[in-house]
Amino acid sequence: MKQRKLVALGLTLAIITCMAAGCGQSQGKGSSAQQDDMSAKNVGEETESTANDGAELTFWMQPYGTDPAIQRQAMDKITEDFKESTGITVNYAINDWNSANQKLTLACTGGEAPDVADIFFTNSFVEMSTEEAGLLEINDVIEEMGGEDTWLSAGKDEACVDGNWYGVPWRFDTRVLLYNTEDFEKAGITKAPETWDELVECAQKLTETDDNGNITHAGLAWYSDMGRYDQTWFSMLAQSGGTMMNEDFSEFTFNSEEGKKALQFLADCINEYNICSSSVDASYDALTEFMSGNVSMVFGATGENKNSILSSAPQMEGKFASAPLPTATGKEKNAIAFSAPIAIMKTTKNPDAAKEWVKYFCSEEIQLYLSQQLSLLNSNVNVMKDPYFTEDEWLSAFSETASNSQSGDMPLTTWSQLDAWPDGPIPNMCAKVVNGEDIDKAIQECLDKLAKIGY
Repeated sequence: MKQRKLVALGLTLAIITCMAAGCGQSQGKGSSAQQDDMSAKNVGEETESTANDGAELTFWMQPYGTDPAIQRQAMDKITEDFKESTGITVNYAINDWNSANQKLTLACTGGEAPDVADIFFTNSFVEMSTEEAGLLEINDVIEEMGGEDTWLSAGKDEACVDGNWYGVPWRFDTRVLLYNTEDFEKAGITKAPETWDELVECAQKLTETDDNGNITHAGLAWYSDMGRYDQTWFSMLAQSGGTMMNEDFSEFTFNSEEGKKALQFLADCINEYNICSSSVDASYDALTEFMSGNVSMVFGATGENKNSILSSAPQMEGKFASAPLPTATGKEKNAIAFSAPIAIMKTTKNPDAAKEWVKYFCSEEIQLYLSQQLSLLNSNVNVMKDPYFTEDEWLSAFSETASNSQSGDMPLTTWSQLDAWPDGPIPNMCAKVVNGEDIDKAIQECLDKLAKIGY
């Protein structure tokens, strides 16, 4: 099985390498920074200098937020405070998303590596790690930070492999329902739908068609960038009480009543209820249609969508809201969720200093600060319970959903290939069902392709 995993993983990495567009990065160091207001406390003030005084670390991360300058200012602030309190210098590099996977792959297989990195696809990186290079197991750091209950379940699923932790979960992503409050008011809808039946009923009241039955104003749109329906279906699978895989991730379980029900609902909203567009090509963008006034509800909005709307369509300020996604009966999981960890590399020459940096960077205070600065959700349970999230009209839906979500990425070494867009088995299955193919046939074809790739 391991040999099959590694062969499949090698194919995946070859694809990733071909896709990488080069190595672009923004350099930074803990130098003087703008002393903007921080609601977070300076954790470093409580940390005593240790034998790590004078150590120097490199830290790789990806770009976040809508303004690169804000991320650099935040990182300058954090690294400077950390150096002042510990004597440890952290030099950070912000790697663009196109090159991040390739650079991390090389770092895990003996190439140039940082001391600490913002990673993803943890299972794959653990699998490719060697005795000398790759991700360092940090169970001791997890215990010092409060144990596994400190983080939401999706965070643990991403950071913990075979019972061992290879990173501290930080950024978090889950989805909600975005809706136009003016459209709701005009249609006499007084609250966001909580079940699938209510979602259809609301969308039917909001949808407008021409004399030929063609939609001129959609009551509903799937947040399906480039016609990608698989992540929408993942949420629906959770909302119907189903799962992608069994508990030990050895078998796919979506060929079930719940899995078929979710696929049927995905297709019915387009083909039977006629409440959302049937477009599956790359030209359709649900958020753009929402901002243009052509859509009343978007199923699967992200935390950053508010800033995007206010930036691109300021006339919509005060005219939209969020709510947890409706479920089949109102009792199931609301959505899927994704997380990513901060990991330490085996090749670091300063493992103790690296652990100090990880504990500092992933502390509740710093994570809350970064959430505010970069418009990120967080994997830490207490951070998501902060009033910044729970008392905000937009973010409260994400806070509620975070605690009632199901992990989206499966912890498999070949997951990036199984769910690859556009020709991976799972996205291909969803597209076929939306286009009218028999559900049982589409599922079986998908399962056959999954088995051929290996997992």
